[in-house]
Amino acid sequence: MKLEDIPKKNVFNIPEGYFDELPQIIQSRIAKKEAKPSGIPSFGWILRYALPLLAIGVALFLVFRQNDTMSNPEKLLASINADALTNYLIESDLTTDELLDLANLDEADINALNDHLLYPELDIDILEEYTTEIEL
Repeated sequence: MKLEDIPKKNVFNIPEGYFDELPQIIQSRIAKKEAKPSGIPSFGWILRYALPLLAIGVALFLVFRQNDTMSNPEKLLASINADALTNYLIESDLTTDELLDLANLDEADINALNDHLLYPELDIDILEEYTTEIEL
């Protein structure tokens, strides 16, 4: 069978007036889609409103959690290794007087530091017993 043996006939049929009616058919389909109300919230609403609100909430949580840690210096100092802090203070150019000026200590803190520095091996209870024996 050769190509010339195949009969030549038009197998494609177009209904009469198809191209004349085509714009009206398309317009009617578009109008039906626009008129159809959406009863279920779409995923676009979630992306547009809920996701940014969630991101802002997480960011605020992290900021306030960080501020809570920074507002409590006792917790912050407790998390630092004592040897590392001692080495830092030894290697820094701060003198003892400058460090005490920056500390803003009250009278009770100064007395506690003096007791600890003057008598590091003595317990406070032992020191009180010793002072009462001397007074007697």
